[in-house]
Amino acid sequence: MAKKSETDKNCSTREKAAAAAIKIVAKHGFDETTFKLLADELGLREAEIKRHFPSRNTLMHELVQAMIRHNHAVVDGLARSGDDAGYRLLRHCVGNVVWAVRNRGTEAQILTLLYYLAGRRKEFAETFDQMTAGGRQRILKHLMTGRREGMFHFTSDPATIADHATFAAPHAY
Repeated sequence: MAKKSETDKNCSTREKAAAAAIKIVAKHGFDETTFKLLADELGLREAEIKRHFPSRNTLMHELVQAMIRHNHAVVDGLARSGDDAGYRLLRHCVGNVVWAVRNRGTEAQILTLLYYLAGRRKEFAETFDQMTAGGRQRILKHLMTGRREGMFHFTSDPATIADHATFAAPHAY
C-alpha cells in the first residue's frame, strides 16, 4: 500500500475535522463548539486541529464549504444530460429540498443557525452572504441558459429574479 503524502494527510484531517464539526455544531451550536471538543471527537490533540484551523472563523468557513460541497453533490446528482433548462432549474430546486431533508438533523440545521447568527454577528453575515452568492450564481446560470434556449422570457432582470430566489442575510448586528 502506498504511503500517503503529507498533503493527503492534511487534506484528510481537514475533511474529517469539517465533517466532525458539522455533527458537533448541529448538536451544540457554534458558540459551544470548541477546538478541544473537536479534537476529542477525532482523537487528535487540540494543537493538531489548530494547525489546520488557526481560528474558529477558519473552522466555520471550512464547515460551510463542506456543506456547500455536499449540497452541490446532491443537487448535481439529480441532473440529467437530456434535460432542458426548465427541468435543470426544477432539479436544482428539488435537489436543494432533498439535501435539506436528508440533512435536517445536521447541515440543514446548521444552515438555519447560520441564518439566525448572520443577523447578529458580522463574521456569520459575511459567511452567509458568500454562501448565498454562490447559490444565486447557480440559479442565474439556469435562468440565462433557459433564456438562450428560448424557454424563459423575462419581464425583469434575471439577476433580480435569482436574488429573490435566494435568502439574504438579515444584517442587524
